[in-house]
Amino acid sequence: MSTAFEKMVANRGDFLVFGEPYCQIYLKYREANYSKIAAVSEFEVLTKGILAASKTKNVFVKEMAHHVIDYIDGDLIENSVNTFLIRHPQFSVPSLYKILDNYTDEEAGFEKQLQLFEWVRAKSGRVPIVIDGEILRQSPATVVKGYFDALGLDPMLEALNWNEGSRQDWVSREAWHRQAINSTKFLPNSTAIDLDMYPARVRETVERFAPIYEHMRSFSIHEVRKRAGTP
Repeated sequence: MSTAFEKMVANRGDFLVFGEPYCQIYLKYREANYSKIAAVSEFEVLTKGILAASKTKNVFVKEMAHHVIDYIDGDLIENSVNTFLIRHPQFSVPSLYKILDNYTDEEAGFEKQLQLFEWVRAKSGRVPIVIDGEILRQSPATVVKGYFDALGLDPMLEALNWNEGSRQDWVSREAWHRQAINSTKFLPNSTAIDLDMYPARVRETVERFAPIYEHMRSFSIHEVRKRAGTP
């Protein structure tokens, strides 16, 4: 879902889009003899390049919380509008399991996402924008309009239809983005997820992280508008 959102933003034409630019730093530090000092230095150089690019054009960076939580600093937070795209674990965890059956809790993403959300909230003094991926699937025009209205930008709803195909950012990770590669728009889930078809570990992960999802969902554009009585 996050990668489909990335395609939609790229389809607008008014953003430079970076798909998981910090992933390689995370992988090098995690899997090789790569020092934390070197990782922080590389992170800072990359961040400076992204911030410099933002001086000439709007920049959209799609990233995983656990890729950046150990390195992110105030400069990136204070010079950004921070958005969190969430998805119920009953959908995201089975999807992760299909690609990575030995996934870790960190790779499931919920704890680090909440940690980053609360850190950004405290650091910036603002509640970050939260988009519920399932509501986005069901009502893309409504959610996308609400999102870009919040940014003070034209929603460009014509961008909700895009062409099939990959992105240069995804070349080494296309197996993770197959659904987005084949997509042309946001679509509701075609079938319900039967968790009984998955190992007990998957069901336990879903149950354990559902409260984090529900907490973050309370801040979503959909819930905020509903509480305000906005259609």
